[in-house]
Amino acid sequence: MSEPEIKLVINKEINAPVEAVYTAWTDPETMKKWFAPGDNMTVPEANVDLRVGGAYLIHMHDADAGSDHIVSGEYEEIVPNEKLVFNWMWKDGIDRTQVTVEMRAQGSTSTLLTLTHRGFSQQEFADKHNEGWGGCLANLSSHLA
Repeated sequence: MSEPEIKLVINKEINAPVEAVYTAWTDPETMKKWFAPGDNMTVPEANVDLRVGGAYLIHMHDADAGSDHIVSGEYEEIVPNEKLVFNWMWKDGIDRTQVTVEMRAQGSTSTLLTLTHRGFSQQEFADKHNEGWGGCLANLSSHLA
C-alpha cells in the first residue's frame, strides 16, 4: 500500500480581474512587488522565461533575519489567464515539488485562485509552505487591490 500524497490546496478570492492576476504571476517586475510572505521580505530578483520548459527564479530577501531564500524551477503547463503548472525547488532544498495555480473569473472584477502544491516528502514542509503561500497570497491581494 502506498503512502498518501502530501499536498496543500489553498483557495483565495482576489478582487481583481483574472488578467491582472495572471500578469502578477508571470511578469517579473510585478512579481517583485508581492511574491514573498510577510512585510519584512522583499524580492530583489525575479526572472521568468514564460514557455513550457522555460525557467523561473524568485529571490526573496528577509531584511530582519538577513537571509535569502531562492526558489527556481520550470514551467510545465501554461494556459494564459487560466492555469500555470511549474515545478518548485529551493536552492538548498531536498524536495522538487509541483505548484498548480488555477484562475477562474468571478464576474469581471474578481478571480477565484486555487493553488495546489504537491509532492512534499514531509508534512512539516507542506505546513511551512502553507504558511508562506498564505503570506504571499495576502500580499498579492493587497498589491492588486
